[in-house]
Amino acid sequence: MLENNRELIKKLNKIGIALSAERNVDKLLEIILEESMKITGADAGSIYIKEECNNKECLRFKITKNISRKFEWSEFTLNIDKKSIAGYCAYSKEVLNIENLDNLSKLDGISYNRAFDQKINYKSVNMLVIPMLNYDFDVVGVVQLLNKKKDRSIVFDKVEDIEKEIIPFTLEEEEIIESLSAQAGILIERTVLHDEIQELLSSFINAMVGTIDARDITTSGHSRRLAGYALHFGKIINKVDYGKYKDTKFNDDEIKELYYSALLHDIGKIGVEEAVLQKENRLSNENIELIKYRFKYLKIILKNNIKYAEIYNELDFYLEFILSLNKIGFLDDEKEKLLKEIYGIKISLEDEEINLLSDFEYENLSIKRGNLTNEERQKINSHAIHSKAILEKVNWSKKLRNVPEIAGSHHEKINGTGYPNKLKDEEICIQARILAILDIFEALTARDRPYKPATPVEKAIQIFEFEVKDNHLDKDLFEIFIKERIFDLYKEELDKIIKI
Repeated sequence: MLENNRELIKKLNKIGIALSAERNVDKLLEIILEESMKITGADAGSIYIKEECNNKECLRFKITKNISRKFEWSEFTLNIDKKSIAGYCAYSKEVLNIENLDNLSKLDGISYNRAFDQKINYKSVNMLVIPMLNYDFDVVGVVQLLNKKKDRSIVFDKVEDIEKEIIPFTLEEEEIIESLSAQAGILIERTVLHDEIQELLSSFINAMVGTIDARDITTSGHSRRLAGYALHFGKIINKVDYGKYKDTKFNDDEIKELYYSALLHDIGKIGVEEAVLQKENRLSNENIELIKYRFKYLKIILKNNIKYAEIYNELDFYLEFILSLNKIGFLDDEKEKLLKEIYGIKISLEDEEINLLSDFEYENLSIKRGNLTNEERQKINSHAIHSKAILEKVNWSKKLRNVPEIAGSHHEKINGTGYPNKLKDEEICIQARILAILDIFEALTARDRPYKPATPVEKAIQIFEFEVKDNHLDKDLFEIFIKERIFDLYKEELDKIIKI
């Protein structure tokens, strides 16, 4: 007897450890049901979980097992009331040890429906029904065990053999399963709460990403696409059997960390002024209209001015040149020379002096590549600092604590010329190096940017090769990016975005 008790204690401890380690509710329920059936010698069993049904609490038939019968089943719900056995157990919070299901007189008004037994050629004789309770003594679910066997190894082939092999569930078994169910109830609530917290975090992050998209409509969707690439890249690295990173393996939490970092890498853009963030051309439409007005005015006042006749004749050409210059991506030497000549033209009249271009206009039009001045570029670059600062204020769990560092380092370069901290080589974590590649690729190939056409994938890869050669990007990660064709991942999704 003493030895049996020791074995039982060991078994219960082992079950407790298994339950505590499990985070998946469905697997948790499987463990609870299987172990409860083993401990009691039950031939069958089910578990119901409490949930909300049409603004009231109900029980969902969540899992069932039967050693002697294999059958298809589906989930359904029961009211928590006195009309069913499981519902009565949840309603009363009482343990029900029913020795004979044909005699339920003590359970006011309840009868056992034999329809399912008949369908699977089975007979339920007795039943032990235990409420799963949490810390607050609230019902979380119900464990329902059927047909305790004399010999646990018996499998009932014939329905007529069942009743003679069934014995009552004992008081000791009631207490053991009640204790196990209480532990399970607490763990299920913990797991559900954990899942709800994860869902809250996920919805919060998606709301923040939505804020970024609303703040910078020119790059809307960028963070979500980048996160998709990052998620895929993280999983691919785990399968790679070559190169520097063949032994690098990301666990589920590290992949989630990479995914969240990708989603939030640009959150710092909410700290960048809108005029800079949404700048589409070298000069805004308002600035261009001002130049047009100035040239129109000059056409009027210089029409019969012999001194400025040569300039007057070139005004239309100059204006067309300026308008074309406003939208180009690269300023070559020839255009730069002509722009400087136009900027140097000053018209002196009796009461005023007019420049064809102001200092501000010239500064923006003379940008060699892109459409941002050095000052504006610094403001944009500051988003990485803002991203890290914002994310550091979030109380991340231990498993996600690196999100601020990863997100804030996606513009660092291997040779130390990146920003904001000029990190180099191994100072940059691998996740940030992955994002550095993916961020550039997505930005180059994005087909929904209003200020530029999409760069073909082949051309983007050529640009990447120069970046790797200049020691800006991790060459080993770039090798994986190319060899595993990660750049192919979102072709269909990107096509869909264009059609919308």
